[in-house]
Amino acid sequence: MNLIDELGKFDGKRTAPLDKIAQRILHRKGIVNELIAFAQSNDIKIQSAATWLLKNLNEQRNLFSEAQTVDLIDLLSNLNHWDAKLHVLQILPSLTIPSQHFDPLQRNLKANTQSENKLLRAWSFNGLAVLADQRSTSRSEVNRILSGAQNDPAASVRARIRQISKSLDWIILTN
Repeated sequence: MNLIDELGKFDGKRTAPLDKIAQRILHRKGIVNELIAFAQSNDIKIQSAATWLLKNLNEQRNLFSEAQTVDLIDLLSNLNHWDAKLHVLQILPSLTIPSQHFDPLQRNLKANTQSENKLLRAWSFNGLAVLADQRSTSRSEVNRILSGAQNDPAASVRARIRQISKSLDWIILTN
């Protein structure tokens, strides 16, 4: 069975089969580009499985090239399933964002802070902080955004805001 067929069998819940795939493909040449291509599928199972594997590779200290980083940023705009977006958002802290991609990514993240999905909101706020950490000129705006997010009805969003503020010394939350 080929990799895309395996990804298409992902049930969206049990990640044990994805763990097995990850162990098998971890050191395969070109796997990051292959998974990014698979994540562009219209099939949400494949999107979710491919982005989960990308996140897993990232957690295994796989560094993404600048071109792959750009592909991930572009991918975020094109994903149509919330957990696939979440996986890419969770990769963002380890990426160095090329300057020409700051503004489009920031717009995308701001839009996602309005999502009905609380996890997407939480990790989009996190992404804004990641960007501002890399580009200090946006820090005051992000401080205002994060301060406002402290009133989000979802506890998970408020908890993520607290974690962000503890990890980045330039964040000063106000009420």
